[in-house]
Amino acid sequence: MLPDTSVTRKETEIEKAGLFSRFSKSESAAATAILAILFFGLIFTIFSVVRLEYVPEWKNDAEQGHTHDIWNNMVGVKVRIDMLSQLMESGGYSKDSLSTTVPFNIGGGEVPIFEPSKSEGKLEVNKEKCRMIITPYTTDQTVNPYFPPLECGGISCYSGNRQYPDQIFRYENGALILADGKSSIMKQSPVFTIEENETNKGSYTVAIRAVQLFGKPNSVSSNAVIPLRLTGLEAMPIYNSSKINNATVNAFDLTIATKYPDAWFTYFNEIAQDKGLIPGTDYTVKLIPDSVCPNSVRFSFLPSGTKTLEGLYVSEAAISAEIIPLRYQNMMKLNQWYYFNTASNTGIDLFPLMDGGTPVDLSIKNTEDNNLGTKYSKSSNVLTCNLYNNSFESTFGFNGFTEFESQPSSVTILMVYQPQNSNNAPSMSMSIAGKPLSLSADKYNNNWCIYKQTVSGVSISDPSDLEFNLNIYADKGKSIDIDYLAVYLSSI
Repeated sequence: MLPDTSVTRKETEIEKAGLFSRFSKSESAAATAILAILFFGLIFTIFSVVRLEYVPEWKNDAEQGHTHDIWNNMVGVKVRIDMLSQLMESGGYSKDSLSTTVPFNIGGGEVPIFEPSKSEGKLEVNKEKCRMIITPYTTDQTVNPYFPPLECGGISCYSGNRQYPDQIFRYENGALILADGKSSIMKQSPVFTIEENETNKGSYTVAIRAVQLFGKPNSVSSNAVIPLRLTGLEAMPIYNSSKINNATVNAFDLTIATKYPDAWFTYFNEIAQDKGLIPGTDYTVKLIPDSVCPNSVRFSFLPSGTKTLEGLYVSEAAISAEIIPLRYQNMMKLNQWYYFNTASNTGIDLFPLMDGGTPVDLSIKNTEDNNLGTKYSKSSNVLTCNLYNNSFESTFGFNGFTEFESQPSSVTILMVYQPQNSNNAPSMSMSIAGKPLSLSADKYNNNWCIYKQTVSGVSISDPSDLEFNLNIYADKGKSIDIDYLAVYLSSI
């Protein structure tokens, strides 16, 4: 009997189909694995190319931007020290009552995903010496009088860059200096003025304001935000040539001992020539040999030149500079003035409210209406509130403070303002820490006024509760300028 070949053939075809199916699946899995390997290889190649070709450039740009941020911090230091000095010179302050804080972001330059690490910068206070020596000479070339060298101190910030050129930012004696370790240049000048007498040509008056930074030497390396607190201690005149009895001061030497003599050398030459003094005839600028006074530059106003010295005036501003420890960074202290750093009205620039003109008497008693009149000289920046169609309303407060050093029981608000274009000031309503403030409606038109009020019995447990509400009502044709706004906490 013959076998059934149709059944055998059918079974063989089924087996072949199954074998082909398994082979196809195996081939598909292998292809998928190869594609995955190629895909990940492509991603790795792209990532490597980006990291090698583009990330260094991105890192360089990021560190350049971070360097600019540090520079802005240093500019903030100079602006605030100048502001504190001017306020202290006005005489209306109490010791240690003027204080401001500059946050330094000394870590940065990160590139997200590809290079997230930050550079670690360094902030130093009074670690490098800076000394100023002023020697006046009378007509017989005697020193009159002698006063000791001024230890100026200084603030330095090192960017700590890895790609972008590393830079050093230095504040000393009123000057802002940029250096790279080999050379330096003065970017913002100190208070050193040379002025010619308009009615007596060829006669010059020189005024110098020394800035002494007090505080223990300190240095912090970090990639985080480090606050620097500046407190005004004292401002006073220390030399006036017109008060020297029986002698005429006709020359002087000004010597700066510094790590950055080339910046001061260039600056002294530029300012002297800009004022019409002839180098070698009216003045000299010399780098002093290290054997005499290391790292020093000397400016000399000569007694026998074509120009004469009519007056020499020297004043000194004493400022405390302190790197705030981490545990005190968010603490608000008593018995010092604070400037608001937040406002509910996003269109408000708070900086004009921090730099009042002169004089601002912070020690005056409570007053609702003190006309400063023409004796007040406004600052260069004011906040103008136009009331033609809309009221001005904002709530001022503080951000960044988390606790009080001691619990305050009273709050003082001080504001310097000027009503414009009206016989009376626009109507206002105010409150501080939830307590309403009184304000007389009868004000002086177009004159600067100072408002100061203390409210007691306040109950605030957190700095976020310390809010000042100001509402100035719309009054067609009227406006008001505000030049200074600050708050003071106490326990009495």
